[in-house]
Amino acid sequence: MDHPLRSDDHKSLRRRLYKLISDGFTIPRQSNIVFVCGGNDPHNMRRRFQDEFEALLPGYEFFEPEFAMRKYWTLGDSEPFDITTFEELIGNLSHSIVIFPEAAGSLAETGYFSARPDIAKKILLAIHVAHLTKDSFISIGPAKKIADVSVFQPNIQFDYDNPNFGQISQRLLDRAPLHATRRTLQIRAFSEMDSFELFAIIQTVVALLSVATVDDIEFFLRGLFSGHIAPSKTKQMVSILVGSGRLVEIGVYGHLKVSDEETLILQIKDGAKTERDVLKVDLSVVYLGADPEFCSVLGI
Repeated sequence: MDHPLRSDDHKSLRRRLYKLISDGFTIPRQSNIVFVCGGNDPHNMRRRFQDEFEALLPGYEFFEPEFAMRKYWTLGDSEPFDITTFEELIGNLSHSIVIFPEAAGSLAETGYFSARPDIAKKILLAIHVAHLTKDSFISIGPAKKIADVSVFQPNIQFDYDNPNFGQISQRLLDRAPLHATRRTLQIRAFSEMDSFELFAIIQTVVALLSVATVDDIEFFLRGLFSGHIAPSKTKQMVSILVGSGRLVEIGVYGHLKVSDEETLILQIKDGAKTERDVLKVDLSVVYLGADPEFCSVLGI
């Protein structure tokens, strides 16, 4: 079921939508997502850090790749799944990456990310002090590479038996505090947009449309970016938005809507509020004449 705004009868409304997104929004200067790698058992450091995260880092968002991958498998991507590409995307999207090298996955992530200076510079590596008494693959290899380039250097020597997660939160706050200021969103070629910009744009597209399927999202992104997008990357972004709770599923046709509990990353400029409000009224009129099943998804 296509979104009614995709109809040829509504080209002028689509142009208004694209112009509003292109000219009418601001975006934070950085992401607030902290990508946390580690074990999954309750006694592991990642889970224990998660328990204290909100109190230690208000305004930041805890994220792990498992959230996103659960949704990704249902999106019908035609390209083979590559976990390194997926985690690289999340790494680029993140404000910072905290790694507790305590399980097979996080050990692999430590090694892989350490070879990518653009990602390694965001890593805060918390190594168990018990593993520092002798040379190891982590301590003499990836850990040194990360410490050489990370803005959070040196690596933290962490007592996993008596963890003080305040060490981690304070390092993040001291070295990379969140910016209070915003900047104007500027639409460039899809390939030139950074991951956080695309993340925020997709969320706003869904908000303006009220509901949208992945096919709808790709359709409107093609219009916004003059036909040139990366469908696989788009699906990965949608999966991350769902995994982080910013988008939620509704109905039986694969529609998504913005979570009632999440604020939009993009904020409307004062001078664009009237155009946004008029556009939403005009879209509401279109929806009243839409397919009954689409109306049922909207609840009208």
